[in-house]
Amino acid sequence: MQLRHQSSALCPCPAFFPQAALARRVAWPAQFAHAPLNPGMAELELAGSAPLPCVRLGFALWYLPADQAQTQLRLALEGAQLVLVADFKLAERNLELPAALAARGLMALTKARRTARGSRAGQTDFMHRGGIEGLVRQSGALVCERRPVFAGAAALLHLSPPRH
Repeated sequence: MQLRHQSSALCPCPAFFPQAALARRVAWPAQFAHAPLNPGMAELELAGSAPLPCVRLGFALWYLPADQAQTQLRLALEGAQLVLVADFKLAERNLELPAALAARGLMALTKARRTARGSRAGQTDFMHRGGIEGLVRQSGALVCERRPVFAGAAALLHLSPPRH
């Protein structure tokens, strides 16, 4: 089988970011609790020929450069019938501001501890482009459902592939 797209390795998740702990605390729908969590690009490319029922992305996009985040989301949408994405978002109401500021603090602490070779651009771009909501809008994916996560600092989005 030939891959449609030769991808470079993703930027690694920042070493001190508690990605697994945050992903475990998301209220994933029970029927998809065992769906693949944060699969790699190669795994998603292979799934494109026989789509998976569901793929979960838990805080796997915010630290990537914009092009890699868009590619990761596109491959997930091509490789699964349903994509569940939990990631940071911009505060939409005043009640969400404290949680959003705490999330930004966590991101900044993680950013400060990155090695000199690590790029900070991905984290900054992600939030300047509208967080997870902006990335999803750019992808053209259909949002079937959205739920606030962590008092509004993040969102859990149920996505289906864009209709062409």
